[in-house]
Amino acid sequence: MKLFDNEIKSETVDFEEYKKLREDIERYNRYYYDEDRPLISDKEYDDLIKKLQKIEEKNPELKNIYTVFSKDNSDISDIEENPEITPTEKIGGTASEKFSKVVHSVPMLSLSNTYNISEIEDFDQRARKITGLDKKLEYILELKLDGLSISLIYEKGMFKQAITRGDGQIGEDVTENVREISSVPKKLKDSIDVEVRGEIVLPISNFNKVNEIREEAGEDVFANPRNAAAGTIRQLDSSIVKDRGLDCYLYYLVNPERYEIKTHLESMEFIKKLGFKTTDIFEKYTDFKELEKSIEKWHDEREKLDYETDGLVIKVNDFSYYNELGYTTKSPRWAIAYKFPAEQVKTKLLDVTFQVGRTGVITPVAELEPVTLSGSVVKRASLHNFDEIERKEIKIGDNVIIEKAAEIIPQVVNVVFEDRTGKEREIEKPTNCPVCGSELVKEEGQVALKCLNPVCPEKVKREIEYFVSRDAMNISGLGEKIVEKFIELGKIKTVVDIYSLKDYREELENLEKMGKKSVDNLINNIEESKNRGFNKVLYSLGIPFVGKFTANLLVKNFKNIENLKNSEIEELLQIKGVGEKVAISVHNYLNNEDNWGKINDLKGRGLNFSLENAEEIEIEDNPIKGKNFLATGKLEKYKREEIKEIILSKGGNYLSGVSKNLDFLIAGEKAGSKLEKAEKLNVRVLTEEEFEREFLK
Repeated sequence: MKLFDNEIKSETVDFEEYKKLREDIERYNRYYYDEDRPLISDKEYDDLIKKLQKIEEKNPELKNIYTVFSKDNSDISDIEENPEITPTEKIGGTASEKFSKVVHSVPMLSLSNTYNISEIEDFDQRARKITGLDKKLEYILELKLDGLSISLIYEKGMFKQAITRGDGQIGEDVTENVREISSVPKKLKDSIDVEVRGEIVLPISNFNKVNEIREEAGEDVFANPRNAAAGTIRQLDSSIVKDRGLDCYLYYLVNPERYEIKTHLESMEFIKKLGFKTTDIFEKYTDFKELEKSIEKWHDEREKLDYETDGLVIKVNDFSYYNELGYTTKSPRWAIAYKFPAEQVKTKLLDVTFQVGRTGVITPVAELEPVTLSGSVVKRASLHNFDEIERKEIKIGDNVIIEKAAEIIPQVVNVVFEDRTGKEREIEKPTNCPVCGSELVKEEGQVALKCLNPVCPEKVKREIEYFVSRDAMNISGLGEKIVEKFIELGKIKTVVDIYSLKDYREELENLEKMGKKSVDNLINNIEESKNRGFNKVLYSLGIPFVGKFTANLLVKNFKNIENLKNSEIEELLQIKGVGEKVAISVHNYLNNEDNWGKINDLKGRGLNFSLENAEEIEIEDNPIKGKNFLATGKLEKYKREEIKEIILSKGGNYLSGVSKNLDFLIAGEKAGSKLEKAEKLNVRVLTEEEFEREFLK
């Protein structure tokens, strides 16, 4: 080991500094890729990578020295057998052990990033010099989506597999979760073998809802839509994917030469014709000055989009130059990403107040010295929870840096420690609810403090807002001011009391901006809500982790609220799409005395709690809808569960056995007794090809 100490001293860079830099980057990598919880901004991370690259360019032997120091012993032979890959050569994270690992057919590389136009100009000059095209080189400018990179594989037009980037060579098989994304086609418009790549994103509108639900459930909120999308896809419970409303945009065709496609623009048209979703933003340029103008334009235009973009991608259009331009160990040289710098401003943290959510979760809120950020004046920002405050070491009186997450939600990024004067104050956790004064508790396994008082006025108000929302009971006209006033007057203590508002008609009419017509409409809307189906009512209760899709699953499987209440956690877990968190949450909620009392009171007001009144999900007319199917024998193209899912998703029924009620039997090899019985009953037998041709056009 002494040998290496001597060598290190002769270098211009201190080895311990290099070692710490690598270890820091690897830690940030792990949190970003594997835990979907970034600790620093993209810009800070990219600056660290560039710093490491410069050190390694001047001192390449440091890579091997680090390898030896990182082992349990100092035997240099370890270097050949088990080398540590430097972060400058790594493409992504590692494939999770939760999912099976898959080797990519073609490495899934990442792009080189830049934050300034001069480096884009360098990229352009280098590309023109190598290709010898001077000013004739065509570029395509497209949006850089900030989500989870995914590769989709289709065989004969049917969706077969979805693989994450992983480390670029090996990814995770997340097929079942990606299948729940509605914008991922299950069958293409052409029966071909194809692999396409793109990004799974969480729309900003859905991101805000997801964080609100997580905050109220006492869970850590997602830092941004990218981490929410990645965290969702890595769930073992596929129903969560459907509930959160992920989306998928494709932007890359693997092996385009197989389809005689010569340019990136042609490949995007090809992808769209197959039925894939793209951003539709693929701008062609030969004039680099015009390209620069477009980059400036998208600084502002991107704020109008419902998905997060962290930059733009510039790609050479003509595929014939790709090999000539070449690749680094982790990036192609025919493309570059221009990253938008996040707008950040410094301001002072004047105080911290505490909000009470629908489920009683207490959220600390930063009260700031007013400052302009992204075109609007910001006075408040989320601090998420007390663990976050401790991690960032935030104190009242600190100068802090704030930015907008997903261009919408202001949040405190970090503290400007060098500005501290010693007069700053610790942020003390409240012991009592700031609204009702009840003692706060921290439930086991949760990060948040909670008010458990069922009639806390703020909890009631938030609960009512959720209950009357469009996706729940859809009661329009019950605004915040009305709710606040009637809570203040003691007329509303729970959502049950909404159905008694008709008894206070005169008081309603005397409220500001109300009148006879408005009151009539409100009371009619309240009465009409009694016709909502059981699935809507169940969703409106706000049971933690129970979204619209999960509510439908529970209703279909248990038929009425009594059956659901009496079910054991093990029974709930038998339902495909219901995971452990959902099962425990449903069981605990329905077996809570206060919650069950509220449900009985709602039943007494005429709300529906049985399947007979459920509102089924609308399914467009198609050849499968309403028909009874069964599959038997060894199928070549589908797993049994896949074909069952296709039939159910299109409104068909999948029977457990052959009977006179069966309309179609899909038969593979060695079909056996079910085929014989079907033939005796004159049930029509289909091959897989016939099923596709007649029912999956």
